[in-house]
Formats: sequence, structure tokens, C-alpha cells
Amino acid sequence: MPLSNDFFRAFHELPTSEGFHAHVGPLISFLAHYRGVKPHEASKWRENIEEFMTSVENELNNIVTRIKKGELDKIDMLEAFSTAAVFNNMTFIFANVINEAQNGPSNSAYHYLLDFCRPNDTFITFNWDTLLDRALAATGGWTPNEGYSISFSSALDTNWKKEVEALPNFNTNWKLLKLHGSTNWLVPLTHIHLKTFEYVSSVPKSDKIYLFWQSTFPYETHKNRWRGGYVPTCYCYYPPNIPAEAFPGDHLSAEPGRVFVKYTLVGIFSPFKELSGGGILSSPLLITPVRQKRYDMYQSTIENIWQKSLEVMRTADKIVIIGYSFPPTDTRILELLENALYLSQEGISVEIIAPDAKDIISRIGTEHLKKAKNIVTHSLKFEEYLQILSKDAPLLMKTAAAKYPEVRDWLERIYALGQASSEIFR
Repeated sequence: MPLSNDFFRAFHELPTSEGFHAHVGPLISFLAHYRGVKPHEASKWRENIEEFMTSVENELNNIVTRIKKGELDKIDMLEAFSTAAVFNNMTFIFANVINEAQNGPSNSAYHYLLDFCRPNDTFITFNWDTLLDRALAATGGWTPNEGYSISFSSALDTNWKKEVEALPNFNTNWKLLKLHGSTNWLVPLTHIHLKTFEYVSSVPKSDKIYLFWQSTFPYETHKNRWRGGYVPTCYCYYPPNIPAEAFPGDHLSAEPGRVFVKYTLVGIFSPFKELSGGGILSSPLLITPVRQKRYDMYQSTIENIWQKSLEVMRTADKIVIIGYSFPPTDTRILELLENALYLSQEGISVEIIAPDAKDIISRIGTEHLKKAKNIVTHSLKFEEYLQILSKDAPLLMKTAAAKYPEVRDWLERIYALGQASSEIFR
């Protein structure tokens, strides 16, 4: 996936950055008016995505403060509208870059990692992409219905239905906990309200989460801008609309004394008239990369995942950290790690894999790690670490068989099958 400094370069290399099938005008306009970046030079812009989003959020917070004090004039209001529009715009741009990057064969390095994982392992990630999700599903031992530890209201699996129909071929207890959301988790459209400039949902009474899994057939989406050619969990710029019948009637009704009005400015946002798709517009559920990350918007979902993460971490015998740099702004993950180590009854080993593993230890700080049973670092890339696991596989299996009866039974069955095969071909 594109990293913080590569994000906008990756976006401008996509066809959606130029065509009529994606609403990217607010970003281009904002850069021109408030960053001095001319439209024809936008593709060369390289600002760090987290720093950019943090600056936009700070500007929005200042606007809200000034509104409450009655200090905004007409020029300020134009800037406020532009800032809110680009903040709304960025959620879809994030999802678009990720969907295009992951759209293809799912044979990622995660597949090889799973060869060394035990049935009760849990995977905790801050990534929005679905590469690990697809690798888990491809094993036949994980499904999205229970594997995310989220109760989805419904799922798009060719059609909208109660849950994804695929059944596991074998049983594991693998869980994938995505602490910052996922591109294939959908909620009613969330946006900055252009009157209050606060983050709101288009269906404020709903706290339901919907899952997009796969569909090779067209589905309802914004302005009917469906595009095919995407693998499971991936979609074009706009995610599927959520069926209106998925919500109680009072969730979609206007407040007493108010009425909904819909209009389209033909010729401004689109050169031709477009029919609207049915259903409720959706957004991917993403905790966007700002320094003061919003954990309160999806309290009932995201908070439950964080609590689940703490529970599995504090009862683990080992925590393996791969590629996460522990930036100073992510204070909450430091608290999570420290609490897990403190609450552990047996003690937890910590293993860190990254080219700058020793620097990561410094960023975490000895105070946060003082309760660890032991700390192991590998100054390697993820792929290089997998090669080490391959070499150590016999010893790992021997150790696991001695400690876990289910592993020993499984190895004995494999050995018995191997012996039987040898007799057949002898």
C-alpha cells in the first residue's frame, strides 16, 4: 500500500484523478486556493497525507470555534465550505487509492505468514486495505461473518443478504481486528455538515455497519457510477448504496417541521445529467489519518474492537509487531500495548520486525515495555522475516507439538497419511 509520503503520487497516477466518474474537484480547488498549487501541477504535489489531513482538521476546528463566536464573514465562509468539501472528498480518495492498489490476485505475503499461524491467533491491524482479509478467506478457515468480531447488519455478496454465504472448510478461531476501520465496511454517508461544520451521518439514528464482500454484477451506487473489473472486497470510487429497506422508516424521515429537498446543479459537477441510484449513499468506515484520530464517531463498533484487542493481547503468550512504526502521534496504541503487558498473568514476549526495529524500541520507550517477558528485534523487511520462519519451521513445529496436544494430534494424522500414501505407491 502507498505510504504517507507516496499517497498523493499514487492517487494522481490513477485514471480516477482525472475523469468524470470521481468527485475530485474539491481537492484540486482547495490546493489551488489555499496551498498555491495550480491545477496542472497538482500531480506533482507530495505533502505527507497525515500532515495534510491534520492541517485540514485543525482549520475545521478553528472554523467551528469562530462560528460559535460569530466571527466569520463571507470570505471566511467560502474557505469554510472549501475546507469541509475537501475533508469529505478525502475519505473516498483514500478508499479509491487502496482499492486500486489491492485490485488483483490475492497471493500476497500474508498467505505465507498464515502458514506459521496457530488456530487461535488474532491479527490486529491499522490498515484499511483487505489484503489480509482475502488471504485469511482464501485458506478456507476464516469467514467475514464472525472473523471481524463485528455483527454486520447485512452483507453484499452478489446480492444484499443477511451474511456472506461462504462456509469455512475447517475450523479456526482466527480473528481480524481492524482498529481504524476497513474499506469494505460501509456506513450511511458521513460528512462535514455545511451549517455546523461538524462530522455527521446522513442517517444519524443508525449505528449499523454493512459489509461489502463481492459482486460481479452491477449494484446501486452514487449516480449509477458502477464500474466492473474488481476482485472481492474492492470497488471503484464510490461504494455500493445501502438498501433503504435496511433502515426503519423513522431513521429516514425528516425531523418534525422539516422536509428533505434534493437538487442537482447540472453542468457544474457533471457535464451531463445523471440518474441517481436507489438506496442510501454510503461511506467506507475509516478512521482517517489525522493526529487527533476520531474514535467517538463509531463508538459502538470501533471501541468494541479496541476492547477485544486488549483482551486477546493480555492473554497472549507472544505479541509480534510487523512493520508498525509507533509514530509519536499514536498514543493510544502505546497505552494498549502497555496495558496488555501490565494485565498479563503469565508474561508476554514481544517480537518486533521492521528495518528500523531498534528505532521503534526507542519510540515505544522502555517505560511501556518494562513488563514484557522478553524483547526480540529483527531489523528486516516482512518478506525477509518470512524466510527466517521457513528455516525455523521444523523447530517451531516440534515446540508447538510438545506444548499443544491438538498440534501433536494433527502432526500424527499427517504422518499417518504420508505413510499410507507410501504404501500405495510402493
